Amino acid sequence: MRLLPGLLFIALMLPAPAEKLSPMARAPDWSMLNGYQRTITRADFERLIDQVYSPDGGFWSYATINDQKVTLFTDPTKRTPEFTLYFAGSETTCLPRPYKYRTRGISNDPMRPLKGLKIALDPGHIGGDWAQLEGRYFKLGNDPSVEEAKLTMITCQILAERLEADGATIVWAKHGYEPTTDERPDTLHHEAIDALSPSSSSVGQDEVFGLPVSSRRSSRSGLSFTEHRIDNEAALLFYRVAEIRARAALVNKAHPDLTICVHYNADDWGDPDHPSLVGNSRLIIFVNGTYEKGEIADDDIRYDLMRKLLDRDAAQEERGCDLVGSQMLQALGYPPDNFNTSFSRQITSVPSVYARNLLANRLYHGPVIYCEGPYMNARDAYYRIIAGDYLGRRTIQGQSVPSIYREYALAVERGVLEYFNAK
Repeated sequence: MRLLPGLLFIALMLPAPAEKLSPMARAPDWSMLNGYQRTITRADFERLIDQVYSPDGGFWSYATINDQKVTLFTDPTKRTPEFTLYFAGSETTCLPRPYKYRTRGISNDPMRPLKGLKIALDPGHIGGDWAQLEGRYFKLGNDPSVEEAKLTMITCQILAERLEADGATIVWAKHGYEPTTDERPDTLHHEAIDALSPSSSSVGQDEVFGLPVSSRRSSRSGLSFTEHRIDNEAALLFYRVAEIRARAALVNKAHPDLTICVHYNADDWGDPDHPSLVGNSRLIIFVNGTYEKGEIADDDIRYDLMRKLLDRDAAQEERGCDLVGSQMLQALGYPPDNFNTSFSRQITSVPSVYARNLLANRLYHGPVIYCEGPYMNARDAYYRIIAGDYLGRRTIQGQSVPSIYREYALAVERGVLEYFNAK
């Protein structure tokens, strides 16, 4: 049908569909995925979507599929396509992927079995002057302070020494206790206002950066844009988003074969000025997956999901998390966490391994093992944590135990050696 001149003018003036992006994300360049054309069959694609990445079916609200292709759309109306992926006809006709991450050792030196492999280490959190802002800091009476970034850095330094002795090249996501990002909370007020505004793509979710949506709305005047609220949101964007995005950009340039995110977990310790200890630690390891429907509404998250899926990270992440998770359960002796929720689900036979869509395990290219270690404020770990790192064994609470940092690092190293079939 031929448009009349006036109607043509109106059509040209209509705005393009607005992109929906998660906080601080750039609009995705979908052409970057063209290198994955015909690298996967329809059966494998559907299996990964339904079993790993979108078990609640949210992905299919934005996609149509047939035996030849899957097409993604900008919104559930499916009027505006954003990317089409063509399938291979069979497993034997799959084309090679643009970049293949090594999953087996290539060294013939039994003393350096990881030689030729790159492993990225991401010590969780920033620490230093930022530890209290991050809320990953507490101090109990006259005991030494507990700062998660220090715990993860000590563990990663020990782990790096061991992996380097095994021959691996280490890529660091951060050094010391300074942020990787150039942003700071006071540079992110505009982004904070965007994240708090009713037009934000985050509106409609139960939580945004840990803030319940209901607490961010006013029944009469929409959102309450107080300086305090904006400052809080800017701080959250700084250490939960900008910092992780900066680390991912740094690590992805190096193309590591494996990325290991190291964290210590915690239960609610109450008032930071009067923290309390809880009973027992639990262990959990995360594979990237279980994207919620509300998350998939964002263009960049759909893109990241597709990149992870097409890199075929799922099988390797599951295998790596199984091996590291098993070693941590055995070495540290803490039970697995129970984390079945709407946004996380157990995905392998190892009870501590769950699929969850975290910013870090989504943005890092290639397989990612995301470790949550002992609880910082649990009685069965706290006294070992404040004892610091040491060689050999010490008697702590009546038990002769090694350094908890070395025990953690050694368990991860053993799992990594198994992952690369180098043990």
